[in-house]
Amino acid sequence: MNEVPQAGAHADDARTGADGACTTWRKNAGIRPRPQLFGRVAATRGWLHAVPTGVKLSLIAVIGIVALIFRDPIINWSMFAVLVFVGFTARLRLTYFLRTWLYVVVLVTIVMGLQYLFGSLQSGLAVGGTVFSCVQAALLLTLTTSVAQLLDTFAVIVAPLRFFGANTEAIALTASLMVRAISHISGLLGEAERAARARGLDSSIKARVVPAILRSVKYAQDTGRALDARGIVD
Repeated sequence: MNEVPQAGAHADDARTGADGACTTWRKNAGIRPRPQLFGRVAATRGWLHAVPTGVKLSLIAVIGIVALIFRDPIINWSMFAVLVFVGFTARLRLTYFLRTWLYVVVLVTIVMGLQYLFGSLQSGLAVGGTVFSCVQAALLLTLTTSVAQLLDTFAVIVAPLRFFGANTEAIALTASLMVRAISHISGLLGEAERAARARGLDSSIKARVVPAILRSVKYAQDTGRALDARGIVD
C-alpha cells in the first residue's frame, strides 16, 4: 500500500532533478535575457511616477536649455545635485544610477581633459556638469515612465503635424520600432561578445561586431517584410 506514494515521490524527485539539470544547463550555456535599455521602470513607485510624461519631458528640455545657455559649472553641477536629491525623494535607489554614472565618468573625464588642454578648467567643469545633469534627468524619466507612456506622449506631440499632411500614425510607429530596435541591437551585441569570448576571440573586433551587424540587418529586413505583409506602410 505504501509503494504508490513512494513511486510518486520518486517521480517528483526525478522531475525536480530534471528541472534542476535543465536550469543548470541553461545557465552554463550562457542563455541570458537581453538587456533592456528602455522600459526598465523602477519597481518601487514614488511621487515622480505619477507626474505626467509631458511635464517631465518639458522639464528635461528646460534643464538642457539652461545648461547649454549659461555653461556655468556651479549652475550645472547644482542642477545635477538637485536631480539626484529629487530621485531619492521619489524612492529611487542609488543602484539605479551607479552603472550609468560609471559610463558617463569615462566620457566626462576625456572631455574635461581635452577642454583643460585646449580651453580652460572652468569650461571642462561646465561641460561635465552639463553631461551629468542631462543624463540624470534622462534617468529620472526612463526610471519613472514606461515606453508606452513615452510613445503616447510622442504621438500627442506630433499630432499637429496632421495639418501639414504628415502621417502621424506612421511617425509614432517609427518611434516605437526605433525604441524596440535599440534594445534588440544591444542584445545582439551582447550575444556576439559572449560568442566571441567562448571561441577565444576576445580581442577580435571583427568576431564581435560583424555577426551583430548581419543579424541587425536581418532584423530590419524581417521587420520591413512583416509591415509590408500587413499593409501597415506603403
